[in-house]
Parts: sequence; structure tokens; C-alpha cells
Amino acid sequence: MAITITPQITGQVASSTLTYSYLQEPLKVYITDTNVDTRVVYADIFKIDTQTGVVVSIETKYIYRDVSSLGGVVVDLSKVMNQMHDYDTYKYGSISDIVGGWQSVVSKYIYKFEFYTDQSPIKVEVLKLPIIGGRSFENFTPSVTYLNTLQELTLSQLQDTKLGGYSTPTYTLKQISSVVDDDYTPTRVSSLITSTSNNVPCSGVIHWKSKLGGWMSWGMDIKNETKSHSYNGNISVGMFESTSYTGGGDIYASVDYVGASSGLKISLKSLSVSAYNLIGLSEIAGSPVVYFQRDSSSRLELMRMTSVSAPIKTHINGGDFTVSLSRISKTEHKTK
Repeated sequence: MAITITPQITGQVASSTLTYSYLQEPLKVYITDTNVDTRVVYADIFKIDTQTGVVVSIETKYIYRDVSSLGGVVVDLSKVMNQMHDYDTYKYGSISDIVGGWQSVVSKYIYKFEFYTDQSPIKVEVLKLPIIGGRSFENFTPSVTYLNTLQELTLSQLQDTKLGGYSTPTYTLKQISSVVDDDYTPTRVSSLITSTSNNVPCSGVIHWKSKLGGWMSWGMDIKNETKSHSYNGNISVGMFESTSYTGGGDIYASVDYVGASSGLKISLKSLSVSAYNLIGLSEIAGSPVVYFQRDSSSRLELMRMTSVSAPIKTHINGGDFTVSLSRISKTEHKTK
């Protein structure tokens, strides 16, 4: 009796040899057993620490599938890993925090699937280390190796952009077959872009989580800030009141709200960006996190991205890159 596991997409890998995959891409496998009496396929899932190789937890029979009349079952391993993944990783206030937070690039756990059936106790393993990202249909390739780039623009390409004086986080995947100490965390470094006479950003830098798994940074030329103001709560009031309850006071207008809060909106623009760079920058749309850094020594502030524009004008081989951000935190003051 033997279990066979075949990826539905040719070129994808599902074997006992540890390999990379993208967490936000499908990884469907077709599972069959040579025993015609098999009715159920099970899988135990081991969560293994990516940095130490220690087994953290075991979920017995986490996967339970009835065998169809066609004689096999289909399981999307990415969906299972998504269910077990810890997404609470974006707690950063500086570039060094991003560089140290490798869990935002690859999963903190390696997933080992052990498949077996109700007729065969012999287990077949599949080992996966997910990259926290996913490619678009047009950029998809089945094979995922340590050579896959983790950001849309490489560090060498960013050297010629307006990031002078700023640091940018850079990640590269390890070659799995060369790891000897059970530490499969990616190689990471904070790369300082050398300042020149024309590469220092005038209006700060934005950093965001790339959909390819790593992080991207870009310097901006123009900034427009707008502060918002709103009142909180309602209090029923009449016309005007006296400042003295017992008489002899002055008149005053009574407050009809309990507090006020203020927010911030920022519009940023990068001018005359090449078509190649715009293609990479446009991928900020859909990024789960965007940070704004006012100057090279300031902390990072997590912002909500309200709009992005990266139109490629073919007749000038490029265009302007515009991003609008709003502050998540609000300043609030009470009146009562």
C-alpha cells in the first residue's frame, strides 16, 4: 500500500525535502492510495521553529478528508498553513525593528505534514517553509527557491533613487541545502544609502511590506500635510448661561460636546519616475502595512494608505508616483 502526493500545478514541489512556497499562493496537492478500500485521508501537522528546528506543537489528524468516488482527495496546503499562521508580526518603530523582525518575511514555523489513511499507517511527509507574500498571476512561476527576489526593486537599483542618508531593510533567503544549524531564518541587513548631491529625499521616505515577502523603501519629493478636526459627543444646552450660580456673574456659552480630536493626512509625490521603477512601486497597492519616516533620524509611523497612483506614461517612459496617507492614531482632548 502506498500514498502518492502530486501537486496539481506542474513545477510546484510537495515532498519530504524542505522547500519554500508563498503563503498567499495556492499549493493544491492530489492524494491517492493504491489500496482501493481507503476511505479517509488524514494528516498530522508539526509546527517546527524556523530558527531552532525544535518541534513547537503537533496537531493530530488536523486534516481529515473523505476519499471521493474518483479515488483521491485534494488539499490546499497553503490554506492549511494560513489557518495556523500567526499574522501578529507588525510591531515596528524603526528600521532596526524591521530588520530584526524576520517573521514578517518568512513564517516563524516550518510546517511538516504527515499524511496517512485509514488503511495504511505508513506516513508520507511534506515539508514547507512559507514566504509571507504572494505573486500576481502574470508573475507566477511554480518553482520557488532561495534565488527568488523578496522585493520589487533590488538594493542596487535603490542606490540610484532618492534614499540618500536613509537606511532600508534588505532580506535574502538562505539556500536550504546549505543550512547546517537548523536556522532557516533569512539573511537580513540594514543598508544605508550613501548621500549625494541629488539623491536626498525632500519630503521623507515611505517603507512598506512587499507582496514578494520582503520590504520596500522609496524617497518622496513633495509633501502636503492637512490636519483634520472633529468634535466628540453631544450635550443638550440652552442659549447662554451665567458664570455664577448665585447671581452677579457674566454670561458664557456652554459647551455642547465632550471632547475634540485631531488627525493628519499626508499627500506625497515622487516626480519623474522611470517606467521600470513605477511598475515596482505600483505594487504598494494592497500592501498590508505602510510606514512613513519624516527624516533619517525619526521613528517610523504606521499609516493607513488611502490612495496610490503610479500611472506609466509610455510617451515619456515614466511618470509621477503619488501616495496619500492618513494617521491611524488621533490626538484627543476632553472638555468634560
